[in-house]
Amino acid sequence: MATRKVLVVDDDASVRKGLQRLIRAAGYDVETFDGGAAYLARPAQEPPACLVLDIRMPGMSGFELMQAVAGTPRALPIVFVSGHGDEEMRAQAMGAGAVEVLFKPLDERALLAAIDKALERSTAGG
Repeated sequence: MATRKVLVVDDDASVRKGLQRLIRAAGYDVETFDGGAAYLARPAQEPPACLVLDIRMPGMSGFELMQAVAGTPRALPIVFVSGHGDEEMRAQAMGAGAVEVLFKPLDERALLAAIDKALERSTAGG
């Protein structure tokens, strides 16, 4: 089985580190980025892979990053996370194709379940 890769994009270093620890402990390969520009600077990732993406970040928001990669080899299933979300934001993200939208503080089981779902979608090619 191919390595399951989770790419975390969040501007908060402590959140990135915490997510990296949690996700790695669950058996995934994890790479972190401090924003959309850093993610776009790396080579595209082959499936199975997914993005765990903060919605509100300086420079390029999570939604803007999602739009920037749509239809490109960088487009991966996305699990959005946000410390400032509401149900309207969730509906918007889900309508745009997100696998899940979770609000901080994150429920670890819900996050890992969303990652599993995103990786299943990645493996299936959608």
